[in-house]
Amino acid sequence: MNSINIVYMISNIFGIYVIYKFMNIFFNTNEVNRKLEVLSYIFYYIVIGLAFLFFNKPSMYLIINILMFYLITLNYPSTLKLKLTATILTYVILAILEAFAVITVSFLNINIIALNDDLQMIIVLISSKIFSFVIILALSNFKLVKESIIVSPQHWFSIIIIPIGTLISTIILISVINDNNLLLINISVIIMFMINILVFYLYDSIVKFDNEKMENVILQQQNNAYCKQFELINQSQENIKILRHDLKNHITSLQIMIEKKDNKSALSYLKKIYDYVNCSNEYAKSGNSEVDSILNYKINEAVKYGINVNLNLSIPKKLNIHPFDLSVVLGNIIDNAIRATINTKEEKEICISIEYERNVLYLSMINPFNGNVSYKNSELETTHNDIENHGIGLKSVKKSIERYNGVLDIYYTDNMFYTDLLLYNPVNNLTK
Repeated sequence: MNSINIVYMISNIFGIYVIYKFMNIFFNTNEVNRKLEVLSYIFYYIVIGLAFLFFNKPSMYLIINILMFYLITLNYPSTLKLKLTATILTYVILAILEAFAVITVSFLNINIIALNDDLQMIIVLISSKIFSFVIILALSNFKLVKESIIVSPQHWFSIIIIPIGTLISTIILISVINDNNLLLINISVIIMFMINILVFYLYDSIVKFDNEKMENVILQQQNNAYCKQFELINQSQENIKILRHDLKNHITSLQIMIEKKDNKSALSYLKKIYDYVNCSNEYAKSGNSEVDSILNYKINEAVKYGINVNLNLSIPKKLNIHPFDLSVVLGNIIDNAIRATINTKEEKEICISIEYERNVLYLSMINPFNGNVSYKNSELETTHNDIENHGIGLKSVKKSIERYNGVLDIYYTDNMFYTDLLLYNPVNNLTK
């Protein structure tokens, strides 16, 4: 096996990783049989390798490549239209990048360094994979941004500089190594590709960790709300048990007051009984445990800051909206309202209206604010000093709303902020 074939087989391992990243862009890869997926990529590697080694006809290689791309898409649940689109686009993008690699190497050979045919072919194989890697990383990061996952400028810089730096280093290395040291070239190529794979594996892991960290914060907030709700329920039930135990005595006392026509004392006594049974910290009583727990938790926080909350709540006991999304939407919107109200000189009152009608959940929030707003790329952003840890909330709300084809409308006057949104209540979203 000559050096070109060796470099091809090595670089194609890297190429499989690129194709896998393409599939992650087109398809949801969460519900996939991992063993079959791995076997399909190994099968692709073997078939494409044999086609390169034994078929010299470009048309045959093209047909085999497209067919293998399509077979890989069968791993992922989706429509035939999307699978065909993914197959064609993946091949076209990789073909364009390979052509760009050929042009680049030709330019280098003519203007910068003189390379023989074998070295030109080796650099074309390496550079085409590097170029495709840069493109797929850029597309992956655009997908993360679309999904409201923060990608820092340092990450954007790294996805460009590392593979490009690898390519430049490889070209320099090949140009200075004697043609007879092909083993050294192959070892260098392996090391370069392994460095890129390991670096970006760590990069993917860091992005995934940051995303999971944000979700864990929301889940922790949700758990705190549930715990608070259970405390309120237990307290209310305990009060009812005590009242039931002393019911005979209370009836006797009320009977005496009524017989004496002391209505004022009787009404006062009834009010004490009502206040005793009614938990003072339980503001939301719709019967929907998810919504009630979040609202009670957040409203109690608002009350601690001296904020009066006017709540209008009319929803069924069960909604086909995932509790995680309810926590994200209600939690973040109320948090923003509380933070804005704290920092205003206006009357500290928040109005919350949540209603359910015709399979749609409507939420309206009105709160005072200091009149300061900030926009970036036509998007409302946080005015909090700690931008690194704030400003994610509204993006998370939009992401949850999109899952239910919902609508978010934000507008404001000089001193009042209005947030209106609706979420559809489809049955099939409950299990997502």
